[in-house]
Amino acid sequence: MGLEIDMDNEAELTAIDREGMLEALEGFPGQVREALDIGEFDLTLPSPDDLNAVVVLGMGGSGISGDVASAVAADRGLPLPVTTVKGYQLPSLVDERTLVFAVSYSGNTEETLDCFNQALDRGARLVTVSSGGRLAELAGEYGVPCFKIPGGLQPRASLGYLFIPIVSVMERIGLLSGVTGELRAAAEMLDGRSREYRVGVSLDGNPTKRLAKDLVGYVPVVYGSEGYVAVAAMRWKAQFNENAKIPSFHNSFPELNHNETVGWRNLADICSRCQLVVLREPGEHPRVEKRIRITMDLLQDSVGHITQVCARGSNSIERLLDLIYFGDYTSVYLALALGQDPTPVTRIEELKKRLAAK
Repeated sequence: MGLEIDMDNEAELTAIDREGMLEALEGFPGQVREALDIGEFDLTLPSPDDLNAVVVLGMGGSGISGDVASAVAADRGLPLPVTTVKGYQLPSLVDERTLVFAVSYSGNTEETLDCFNQALDRGARLVTVSSGGRLAELAGEYGVPCFKIPGGLQPRASLGYLFIPIVSVMERIGLLSGVTGELRAAAEMLDGRSREYRVGVSLDGNPTKRLAKDLVGYVPVVYGSEGYVAVAAMRWKAQFNENAKIPSFHNSFPELNHNETVGWRNLADICSRCQLVVLREPGEHPRVEKRIRITMDLLQDSVGHITQVCARGSNSIERLLDLIYFGDYTSVYLALALGQDPTPVTRIEELKKRLAAK
């Protein structure tokens, strides 16, 4: 790469991180606590009576909030589907019996605004989460409850603000139970992880720095098992894209064994530039655990390297946030190892500029 960044030189790393993504990461445990307080705002919430589904509208860093909420709800046996819509078209199932969360950090995401208006037309039970913008204006105009979150961050650095109000509402109206208590405990766990991962911790003692250094020069391909680990893998992929500005891809077991496993056969020069990052969890389904072992054995001579990261925590919420936090830090340290400020997303900004042009 032609770069020799000292991963133990805090001054050098923070000089590259000009817009303060490391500081935002260190603040994540506090963000979780603040988001729990925001989720308790005194708002008139929709009725849970006779609901047929829960739908979350969101894109990018806002859209992952729906995926996290869906994983949390599924783990608790919610008998309603929780779907995330990442596009312009609202599913036909949405009607007056559907609870719809419109989530946009800026409040100006055009796909989310389009779907919000469709949901209004269909009489859906709406809740919004935003720092402001047009979405907050529409919520006020139509009397839709709006959870106002702090601005000034990148959406991908605001996950706590974006997903916690969703699960808080679901708990407040009786769809879930015990989630907010587990999130408060998870914030304590994240405090400990922050002490492990922060920039002042040396490479030898910091697993996120070590993985980032190992990933330099590789395309990360992130695998996870179905459920919350698959959501974590999706998050890792997106964070490598936006923070490190590199290609990255994700998939999940067991589905990947029915297609992608075969795809590592040819183009050996390209495959050798890929590193598999396999996210694990305690208590994996025994057949999934066996699939992972066999898959790593089959692919070890095709890819450049294989790394495993196992979730830590006492429950699925802690384990999901543990994996996400590990991946967030790794992606930022990878950016810094490449001499790249992780915050700017100039191509997204240019895309939006061109879309807005007459």
